[in-house]
Amino acid sequence: MRNRCPGSFTVRVRKLNSDDKELTAACLDQAYEAGFRVFDTAHSYGRAEENLGAWAASRGLRDDIVILDKGCNPGQNGSPDIFSAETIREHVKMSQERMQTGFLDLYILHRDDPSRPVGPIVEVLNELHEAGVIGLFGGSNWTLARVLEANRYAAEHGLKPFSAVSPNYSLGVLERDPWGGSVTLSGAQGTEYREWLAQNRLPVFTYSSISRGFFSGKYDPDSGLSIEDSLPPSPIKEYDSPANRECLRRAWELSRKKGTAVSTIALAWLLAQPQNIFPIVSPTGTDHIVDNIAALELELTAEECRYLSNVHV
Repeated sequence: MRNRCPGSFTVRVRKLNSDDKELTAACLDQAYEAGFRVFDTAHSYGRAEENLGAWAASRGLRDDIVILDKGCNPGQNGSPDIFSAETIREHVKMSQERMQTGFLDLYILHRDDPSRPVGPIVEVLNELHEAGVIGLFGGSNWTLARVLEANRYAAEHGLKPFSAVSPNYSLGVLERDPWGGSVTLSGAQGTEYREWLAQNRLPVFTYSSISRGFFSGKYDPDSGLSIEDSLPPSPIKEYDSPANRECLRRAWELSRKKGTAVSTIALAWLLAQPQNIFPIVSPTGTDHIVDNIAALELELTAEECRYLSNVHV
């Protein structure tokens, strides 16, 4: 049995980018009181960095939490970012100022530009690490090939390699990529990457851990209601397919059998995978936090895990 605790989850602060600081602080208080200690944010998430920093400072909690920050986002539709050491230095400095901290515990590059050499990027990350500005570093939407290229460069030059990744991964398979440049571990396309991560044990901070809410339990394929009446456009656009609907139907079946939420089933499946996984979740209320924590206590059998996902084989 794995050693599981709320710290196995990472709380995404992206949605907490409003001007309502009291509401933001209340949401973060709930997560912290429930035992969550890792908070995910990014240079491109509006006011989220400022709100996280203000909350941590006002509560005196900076030394008690782990900040996973992301920057350098070339390749996403609409992003002006340029893949360069200068962009990374600029984003790190801005993130430090916004979050009122001199140190970013985990620094993850949001996206990659495979047309550009990886060497200068590895070098600037090492420079920032040696300066005590960032701790571990890695890539989010970086393919396995580019992670291996970065780590070969690091090995050849006596530098620190990528030590964490943050790709898309969930029970559902990403069908459409509206963002551009997204990298997923789900489905057949992610097989080689999943196997490498399982062997090498890098921390894997998965985003869209319940398929952008497709497995939130708001939509039941057997309910007779249309998916459009149950879910917002984003999860429909990214995840709606016959195979994912069948996965969702099976998740509902198991949730009824075990008396737990559909999202709990989806997260328990993810935690049962052989990689060193830390799911990123986006709770917006106490009920969501309760369902997240329930996944830590629910152990699915190998047969149940296969039943949930073999529709994609």
